Amino acid sequence: MSVTGSSKWLDAQAEHQAALQTIPSCLSLCDLKNDNYYKLIAAEIPTDLVSKSHLKVYKGTTLVCEQGLPGIPIAVESFYTEEHEPKVPIIAVAIGPSVLFYRNMKPYFKYTLPGLEVESVEHDVWRKLPTERPENVRSLIETLKTVELNRLTVASQKLLCIPDEQIHEYIHEHRDAPLQRLPTITAMTTLRRTSNDAKSVSCLVIASESGEIFILDSQAFTVLHRARCCSSHGTPCMISVSGQFDIDFRIVVSTREGGVSILKKSWLEGRQIIRLDHPTTGLAILPIDQTIVVVCMNNSLMCYSKKGKRLWSLTLPAHSICMVPVMLAHLGLTLVCVALFGGLVQLYLGKNLVDQFTASDTVSAMTFGRLGQEDHVLALVTVDGSLIIKILKRTAEFLPRLIGNEVTGRVSNQSAQETSNTGNLRIPKKTKVFVEQTIRERENAAAIYQSFQSELWRLRLTAARATVDVINLAESTLSGDGGFAPIKLSAQVLGLGPIFQLKLRLENMASRREANNLCVLLHAENRHYTLERPFIRLPPLVPGVLLTINFKVTVIIDPTDGLPPPDLTPDNSVIRVMVFKCGQTKPLIAATISMPNPELQALDVY
Repeated sequence: MSVTGSSKWLDAQAEHQAALQTIPSCLSLCDLKNDNYYKLIAAEIPTDLVSKSHLKVYKGTTLVCEQGLPGIPIAVESFYTEEHEPKVPIIAVAIGPSVLFYRNMKPYFKYTLPGLEVESVEHDVWRKLPTERPENVRSLIETLKTVELNRLTVASQKLLCIPDEQIHEYIHEHRDAPLQRLPTITAMTTLRRTSNDAKSVSCLVIASESGEIFILDSQAFTVLHRARCCSSHGTPCMISVSGQFDIDFRIVVSTREGGVSILKKSWLEGRQIIRLDHPTTGLAILPIDQTIVVVCMNNSLMCYSKKGKRLWSLTLPAHSICMVPVMLAHLGLTLVCVALFGGLVQLYLGKNLVDQFTASDTVSAMTFGRLGQEDHVLALVTVDGSLIIKILKRTAEFLPRLIGNEVTGRVSNQSAQETSNTGNLRIPKKTKVFVEQTIRERENAAAIYQSFQSELWRLRLTAARATVDVINLAESTLSGDGGFAPIKLSAQVLGLGPIFQLKLRLENMASRREANNLCVLLHAENRHYTLERPFIRLPPLVPGVLLTINFKVTVIIDPTDGLPPPDLTPDNSVIRVMVFKCGQTKPLIAATISMPNPELQALDVY
């Protein structure tokens, strides 16, 4: 058998003569002919400079279709562009600066990323090269070295590499060709447009070597959103997304420089949240808890929050090669599958190892999803070119305690049996008192609920009475000393209504001590009055200086008859003014101000 070591997976198929060489980003699963039979799409990467790349379609492990590619593929994705039936997926293959789209495995469309600005020095050099003397050509070419290599066009990069005897011929061939600096695609994935359904319309998310992120409309093939992955220079190498474009989404980008950035909806520039010391071999943002899982080349598996805080990390037993999230909707779980050097494949639930098995050789690429008519299939490609298909058993469960017994042998059989019956917690046996209490609560449920409500209202009444007592005790126009400087408060109401001006005057009555950190709070019935500024912080009050504060108070008027509320009477037309020391709940001064009734002439009723 090619794969051993786990009882949760069925060894469905294995083809050791497939001779398939690819990377994780060049694998995809899709319903190619809309017949509800999913196939494996793989872009083959040649191991030498003579062979040609191919886009291959596998039915199980059998090659059923093959299409030649004009270059080395970077990533392969399958997505849908239309809502109506029949829903035929589009295969997108990223090669260099372009994305090739295939429909029914036939060329459908080609999209090229927008060009970058060409350096002025490079323009001047190519303008002078055709007419320059032969002895000065080399010195003119050396001028191109003053520009960073990644900011030169492909023509200039080749010009710096060719020998002297071929320079004149190369210049003659490219003298009339326009200078184009096109960004190279480094990563690609898909983002759902409005729904998370398996066959809903998606957008294409493309990361370029220049550090830009493009979100491409799959119907009009135009750029919907364009942003930079981070403020500093970074070259994206891996990308993962979650959410929907029309609602809200997050794009997590890993760069070759060791940074991990996050980009949200409507952002024009991402924000770097994680700084890693080693390059990444896997990146994924999990859909349930929105955590970011990263696998690095230093044998570490780490999990971060969406704000960049490390939640946990663990050391892997061997070098990591690739990683893929395993989403199990029927169990409500998302596992992380990590392929290690030597053929070991491990599955983690959080930081707990829940399963592992061994392949015949080191796994170089893998993907998880629906294949054929099975919903949970893991497709693996090994370094020697073998293609292995494994199907998850429908009865498989992933419990950390159980798998600890199966994989590591460190959990006893009795402990595993108890865990299978009760989960992760050891629940004690039901006592006689517990059973009697349960029966009593079931028989007297209505009375217990009424008693609870009665006690709850009594608690609320006690709290309200205590609040009123505190306010009444503090009602005075002059605060006591109590360790603070005594404050005097006076008020005056100006205006005829419905808009009044409440003028408060505060004075520090101490001889030498100043009053700091004071605030004023106004409270009124919101059915009767509207306060423009109910709360304000006061500046320091020095002795002998009068502080005046104006507040705008508006009586709520009925727009139909232009009259104030009928329940506004002289008894309840009051505004409470409280002066607090910041950080304390008991007011220093609390005063009640009686508001006059608005004059009818001011209400425009006559």
